[in-house]
Amino acid sequence: MSDCPEGVDCGKIHELLDDILDEELAANVTSEVMDHLKWCPDCTLHVDSVKKVIRLYRAANATQKPVDIKIRLQDVLDRAREPEGGTENP
Repeated sequence: MSDCPEGVDCGKIHELLDDILDEELAANVTSEVMDHLKWCPDCTLHVDSVKKVIRLYRAANATQKPVDIKIRLQDVLDRAREPEGGTENP
């Protein structure tokens, strides 16, 4: 991690990541985290990257997938579940 001033260390930021993203920190901890992020480009990049991944995931799930893609995906998943050598006989 980068050379950070006194206060919250980088490890603590990583431990608190879920709470940071959910905005569920106590006011005093939020203040310490925000101060740390002002001075630590590594932690800022990490938090921003995770936020971006979450936004992209939500956006991808919000869009409708064309029916043919859903059918092809289901076919691929079904084939992946088949045992080696083809389908089982009952």
